[in-house]
Amino acid sequence: MSDMYKREDISKDTIQFKITIPKEEFDKEYQAILKKELEDTNIKGFRKGKVPGDLVEPHVGHTLKVQAIEKLIPQYLEKTLVKENVLPIAPPDYKEFPNFEKDADLEFTMNITVMPEFKMGNLKKLEIRREEVSVSKEEVDEALERLKQNQKTKAEEINEDWAKEIIKLLRLDGVKDLEGLKKHIKDAILSQKEHMMHHKLEDEALKEAIKLSNIEIPQPAIDYEASERERAFITDMQQKGIDIDQFLKANNITLDKMREMWKEDAKEALQADVFLKLYSDEREVEVTDEDLEKKIELIKKNTPEQTDPSIFKDARWKEYIRSVEQKEKAFHQFLDEVIKVEEKEKKETKGKETKRKETNKKAKEK
Repeated sequence: MSDMYKREDISKDTIQFKITIPKEEFDKEYQAILKKELEDTNIKGFRKGKVPGDLVEPHVGHTLKVQAIEKLIPQYLEKTLVKENVLPIAPPDYKEFPNFEKDADLEFTMNITVMPEFKMGNLKKLEIRREEVSVSKEEVDEALERLKQNQKTKAEEINEDWAKEIIKLLRLDGVKDLEGLKKHIKDAILSQKEHMMHHKLEDEALKEAIKLSNIEIPQPAIDYEASERERAFITDMQQKGIDIDQFLKANNITLDKMREMWKEDAKEALQADVFLKLYSDEREVEVTDEDLEKKIELIKKNTPEQTDPSIFKDARWKEYIRSVEQKEKAFHQFLDEVIKVEEKEKKETKGKETKRKETNKKAKEK
């Protein structure tokens, strides 16, 4: 097979293959397709399946030859990619299509996009921009005002009577008066802000790690992933019976703008996948067979009853689930390494500072 193709590495992310299909293999495939065509052809004066090829071939020969090539090219390309251990990340880019009019072997040339090799950056250089989270008196007052507008109470003003009604309506155990309600609201807002800040830190940490690792995704891969998002969007709209133009108009957005968003989303998703694979390899993150079976059992419990059970035994599906779990596990381990450790140190520092202030306060009281 190696003499049936030539490989040339064009760049770090592009490999060009020139593949040869032997003339006899093409003729064999073409004759098989022609035979099937003749069997299905009805011409007056001939029994079905007995129509002479020279009557049909001049009209459909070119189309059938294209069909033969379209069937053979994926087979030869797949064999070549397996032999060369090449994993494409985008559809092939045809540079030269076979000329089947010549009485010779057929050649076709295509560029294959592959993921370049990357090296994980030094995570110790990763800078996390943490912001202090606080809740102002104005934010608490605004929240109280919204409660007043959204809840029906006998008391018309924000006072102790109104607070007791709100506490009862919302069933706030442990809250007794207006000051307690304000504290409850302040704590709730603070918790929400801290939650949002944590997610922001996670996003920033991953983006910074990707930047440190110099992960640049080849444009053909981004374009392909973006086109898949567009295809899924169109299919979803059609299944729901939603007119796409009306949807875009109602949401004040253009298809071109959505395509830009899909490309950016595709780029970020691919970068994250590459980094997490790097991290998994560097930190030896593994998903054991036991872990995998637990995950599969969990998927089974949440799968519709009409699902074909054979899917859960499919080897390729299992490996896909394993890869998803590995990325998820790598992501959480990465966060533990670069964020949670820092948060723990910060809490310990804050605790020591609080304890020092309390000690100083007691010393002054004495």
